Amino acid sequence: MTALAAALTAIALLAPAASAQEAGPEDDSARGDLFWSFVVAVNEVNAKLAEIDGALCSASLALSETGIEGEEARGVLQDLAELGPFVIDAITVDIDGVISEVMPEEYQHVRGVSISDQAHIERLLTTRRPVGLAYIESVEGVYAMDFASPIFDEGGRFAGAVTVLVNSTVLFGEILAPYQAGGSAKIWAMTPEGTVIYDPDADQIGKNTFYDPLFADLQELLAVGRRVQKERSGTGYYEIFGETREVFWTTADYQGGEIRVLLSVDRGGV
Repeated sequence: MTALAAALTAIALLAPAASAQEAGPEDDSARGDLFWSFVVAVNEVNAKLAEIDGALCSASLALSETGIEGEEARGVLQDLAELGPFVIDAITVDIDGVISEVMPEEYQHVRGVSISDQAHIERLLTTRRPVGLAYIESVEGVYAMDFASPIFDEGGRFAGAVTVLVNSTVLFGEILAPYQAGGSAKIWAMTPEGTVIYDPDADQIGKNTFYDPLFADLQELLAVGRRVQKERSGTGYYEIFGETREVFWTTADYQGGEIRVLLSVDRGGV
């Protein structure tokens, strides 16, 4: 099933359930446009993840020839770092999880730092399989999303990994901005664990549904949040600060990692 087909299937399941509610947007045409924008936005998220995957795969193959250190390796990393404005840096990691090379130059201070304690890197070193959508506090000193692919030398021996660190706010902002309806509706993204990684309202980014004191007494919101955590797609309602909000969500996947993409609409607001 293609990413677009998967998104269409998810939204087809969600929309009738939402329409059955007594309250909600009355303009069927506007509602249809809103859902279609959400479908296309989710498809674009998956397309961008596939682009990152392809770039990582190409870098991994190139590094199997150049090795993970030296001028040629840095050239491969520089090309990867230029994938888009959302990239913070690209690095190579040896079989012990120590950073061998990094580009661009401004991040040279992280060379020689071990990142073997990062759960996704530990998993890659153990399984020797790609990992991604790992939202971490990076050694570069920022919260960001990491993607990584194993490197095998020309003899087929495991040689380490190549990673690309992504500013998730920039990444999802770039993807989702063309599909934002504005007004009472917004498309945003969060980790299954509840951390908002992109929201048109920048003040919401980095907040966690389950731990932020702002949401501690909002039981309906917390109940929907627990469903978002456990269910790959769904729909629900909750009240927040005097407003009743309708929310739909589905899942973008990458190498076993998941991100929830959500559409929120203030009831009666489309």
